[in-house]
Amino acid sequence: MPLIRPLERESRAVDCSIIIPAFNCLRFTQACVETLLRDRSRAGFEIIVVDNGSSDGTAEFLATRAGYITILSPGVNLGFAKANNLAARSAVGRHLVMLNNDAVPEPGWLDAMAGTANSDDNIAVVGAKLLYPLDRTVQHAGVVVTNDLKLKHIYEGLPENHPAVNKQRDFRSVTGACMLVKSDIYRCFGGLDEGFVNGFEDVDFCWRVNEAGLRVVYEPAAVVLHHAERTSGRHDHETANATRLTRRWRGKLTPDIDRYLTMDGFVNNNTETDEKVPEGEEMIELLDSAREILKEGRTGDALELYEKISHNDPNNATALSYRADLHDRRGELEKATTLLVRLLRLRGDAEVCLKLAQNALKRRQYDNARKYALEAMKLPTCINGFIREARVIFADATYKSGDVDAAVEIYDEILTTAPDHVRALTGRGTTALTKKDHAKAIQCFDLALAVNPHHARAILGKGLAYMGQGRRREAANLILEALQIESDNGWAIATVLPVLSESGKLDQADIVLKRYIERYPDDHPMLLARSGVNFALGRIEISRQLLDRVMETHPDYPGAKDLDMELKRTSEIRVRVPEPAMA
Repeated sequence: MPLIRPLERESRAVDCSIIIPAFNCLRFTQACVETLLRDRSRAGFEIIVVDNGSSDGTAEFLATRAGYITILSPGVNLGFAKANNLAARSAVGRHLVMLNNDAVPEPGWLDAMAGTANSDDNIAVVGAKLLYPLDRTVQHAGVVVTNDLKLKHIYEGLPENHPAVNKQRDFRSVTGACMLVKSDIYRCFGGLDEGFVNGFEDVDFCWRVNEAGLRVVYEPAAVVLHHAERTSGRHDHETANATRLTRRWRGKLTPDIDRYLTMDGFVNNNTETDEKVPEGEEMIELLDSAREILKEGRTGDALELYEKISHNDPNNATALSYRADLHDRRGELEKATTLLVRLLRLRGDAEVCLKLAQNALKRRQYDNARKYALEAMKLPTCINGFIREARVIFADATYKSGDVDAAVEIYDEILTTAPDHVRALTGRGTTALTKKDHAKAIQCFDLALAVNPHHARAILGKGLAYMGQGRRREAANLILEALQIESDNGWAIATVLPVLSESGKLDQADIVLKRYIERYPDDHPMLLARSGVNFALGRIEISRQLLDRVMETHPDYPGAKDLDMELKRTSEIRVRVPEPAMA
């Protein structure tokens, strides 16, 4: 049965009442509600949204869906426990399903949870498998107690298809971000304890029903994407909540993490971090081997070994870090991003944030670059050098976003305290180029080159400044010098080719294009350009081979047909006029 509207509740049986507390975060609430409105679960369900005094347009959005959902508006932010209890009092479903407004359930989730709940009268609570949306790694697959009596989402960061997170089994608690509770049991136990404010009320409830002999079950077939902790003020009461939980359960709390690790073929080698290491694997030896292979320059083999380490120990930070760096080096930026995001969850330090910021900058995701740069500056591990680097990345992203004046201000601030900061100098020089202040640009690039004479971006920038002043030959020499260091700058190649052509330096143009195409063999504009250069040099066969590569996949590429006709004409002339015999 599909969605049951508010006016149909009296005439149709409701299996599940889905309760969504919402405080601002409009775009997440929209995604959650719209997904549920399209849900085709067999279980009949109603949707109850508690608007906790939102001020960002949430109320207006919910009003447009009023015929499909029940809206409760207390006018203030009740918090998680009180909002769920309020909704539970008006819910008519046999099961209550607590769902965060930043969660997006996937098809089949509700039937899986309800089916598990109905399979045994002794099951009181059912939890879902929660995944991080970006990389679909595990966020929640059950909650355990560590050896130092802390709560932990077991196997956070593992791939979604790992055997350890795809077993239906009992835990003492699961997360309330997506949690089904049988309605009669919820009411019998008085609902969530309202003494908790946005933290641990779900754990406390699970422990209470578990202590009474009822089961709490994790159901991996119920898959939900969860953006996680988007609501402002989410952690404001963390200390008070932890104190309340500790007082209530002191003396009753015992570690259970090792039981699951052992059951899944892991041993717990570190009682402080509960780091899991596969039995029989000598991780230190594997990591040493990978490092030695990397020193030898065998990056492919090193990557393969680091991937093996990650397969056996998915949360090994060293392996994740090296894999991210190797993928970045190979230009596989999306893979690098996914690994860095996982690493940030494991090891939230400034260096990882900076790598994410730099990665976002390369991918032209300038808002993300600024976001991660700001996060890096807020972390306690952000030392002075990291702070400057983060500010430069922020300035670079600001410039790339089109706000040149704001970027200039940041670069100048950095250079006030660090006048020889090469990246800030090249950034400031680039802004001067944009403003056509060629003298200022040359000054900045010269200062950068005084620190690092082989800095490709500074050499290139100086060449472009010379170009702006009309000093084309000097400009061409500098751009060629930059391309010797950094051969994959397509923009620089496009800039220097006309100068080389008009200077008669076609051999140099061919060398530059050949080096670029070796790295990017499918770049059709550059293939066509090199074909044209070789045609001009009289190297007809090479020109034909290059053009054929373009026309195989892009026969209508601008200029390709014209060059094809010229090549055919030249070949015909050569056939008609044979070369004279050698004396």
